[in-house]
Amino acid sequence: MKARLDAIRDKESKIIIAIETGESPGRFVAVAVEVVGNGDGTVIELHGLREYHLPPEFRTTLGAVANDEKFDSEEIVGINFLALHHLSKLYQEILDETGIEDEEVDLIGLKCLEIGGKVVPDDPASLSEMTGQIVATHFYIGVDNGKGGFLPVEESILQGIVGEIADKFDLEGGGREAVVVALLTNESLFHRDIEAGNGLEGGEGGAGRRSIRSVKETGVKHGGGQACLCGEFFFPA
Repeated sequence: MKARLDAIRDKESKIIIAIETGESPGRFVAVAVEVVGNGDGTVIELHGLREYHLPPEFRTTLGAVANDEKFDSEEIVGINFLALHHLSKLYQEILDETGIEDEEVDLIGLKCLEIGGKVVPDDPASLSEMTGQIVATHFYIGVDNGKGGFLPVEESILQGIVGEIADKFDLEGGGREAVVVALLTNESLFHRDIEAGNGLEGGEGGAGRRSIRSVKETGVKHGGGQACLCGEFFFPA
């Protein structure tokens, strides 16, 4: 899996499908971008943008979550399932709109929906399984000596380059923020190290078995104490 990410990182250009869930109530937004380089040398080309309007009943449910109404465990599972269903539909719609083939996609970048103290979907590995793609999400800033806390990445961190792209393609709102997600996905690819071992957990009798949760990697490295942009990468089985 590390070798797979290395191969993606080393490609001259990468196709990233980035999905923003929280900028505009009631809709998700996806962009398909081609990215070359990283950091100050990043060049990005927008291939398509797609808005996905959530059904009224699901919007009502999300409103109830935001109002901190109580849901039992079965209802929470249903909310996450519906969110994943809509995310996977949006992923397919942006592919259909742009003519990009599934096998051409290198990564999906996802900003999960944070609402009512909950993160939806609660397990991005499920989106990875549904699409067959590596999903990058949960972006934050870490320190590469592995000590101390982590800071959540503010969306404004890359606003300079995003501003230029937004002006070029006349992007506003969710489209602009989806480009930020694409850039965060690309940057975290260049600053990562293994965090979570091999994804095994104990089964009956102490035997190992593959966890339902996919292996994840993060940008925290060990060494010079430099701040780095991190993301978690979830792999399909």
